[in-house]
Parts: sequence; structure tokens; C-alpha cells
Amino acid sequence: MIPIKSEQLRVALLSHLIHLLDMGEVETLLDAGLSPDLLDTLRTASVRDLNAIAGMPQLDVSVHFAPATLEAAYRRHEAITESRQLMEYHVQHGAHPQLLVHLFKMTMEQIREQRALLCPEPQARGRPPLPKPEVREAVQQAWSRICSSYPPQRQYVELHYVFPDLSIATLWYVVHEFDDCETA
Repeated sequence: MIPIKSEQLRVALLSHLIHLLDMGEVETLLDAGLSPDLLDTLRTASVRDLNAIAGMPQLDVSVHFAPATLEAAYRRHEAITESRQLMEYHVQHGAHPQLLVHLFKMTMEQIREQRALLCPEPQARGRPPLPKPEVREAVQQAWSRICSSYPPQRQYVELHYVFPDLSIATLWYVVHEFDDCETA
């Protein structure tokens, strides 16, 4: 248990108890050990009363949470943030819509919105020109190394780091130059 000494947090927690009462969560509060009389008192307490009670040193307020859930929530937040950053990188560096759909499950409307937000300059339409054969060969060699070392959402970013003068769309076309149909 972590003791809560901040009066502001104590008032917020007391207000939360009242909110639970208002939402009909009486059983939850009774199961937590609060008596029906105390719940009635809380329900009728004024803001001034809550502030006064929160400032009393004898009020013992502490919080308990499972550290594993905090770690899991933090890891999930990091994964969401990284995915968003990778998606933005792809959009800013001209990724082909088919690649964005494949990697990030985006709709065409979402792609248009992200491009409008992240790329104020209009993007060239149509298939970009392929680079010289020796550059294409170098891209293919780098791609084979990158594919085995990085997860799919990161692969074109890493390839773009190696070939920053080429758009991700151009890299995508080079990677899939010999495919029967262009897939990501």
C-alpha cells in the first residue's frame, strides 16, 4: 500500500467514492469495508467538508495496485507510441498506400488525413521512377539483411535510413520489382 499524503489527491479520492455511490456501486464500497452510515455521510458531505476531512492527519488513505499491470500498461503505451511514430515516418517519407494499409491497417481516408496533416506539400501521384540498376541491386541486398533483423513495421524505416534519398514508395517498388503482383 502506498500512503497518499497530498490533500488534493485525498479530496479526489473522496470525490471518487461519492461518484461510485452516484453510479450505484454501493456493493463495491460495502465490500471495501465502508459502512452504510459512512456512505450516507459521504453522500451528503459538502465540498468544504471533503476538503476539511482530506486535510486531517488521522485520515489514512493509501492506494494499492498490481505492479505487473502498471508494467503491462507502460509497455502497451510504448508499443502504441512506437507504432504511431513508425506510421508517421512512413507517411512523411512517401510510403505507398498499399504498404500503409498492410502495415498499419489504415483506411484510405485515414491515409489522406495523415498525409494532409503530416505532409503539407502535395505528393507526386503515380508510380515513382525506379533508381539506376546498381542502386536497385544495393536496395535488394540491404532488404534481404533488414528483413531478417527487424519486424515488418520497422523494415522500410531501416531501409530508408540506408537510402534516405529515395522515398519509401520508391523503395517499396524496388523491393517488389520482381513480384508477380505488388504486395507488401
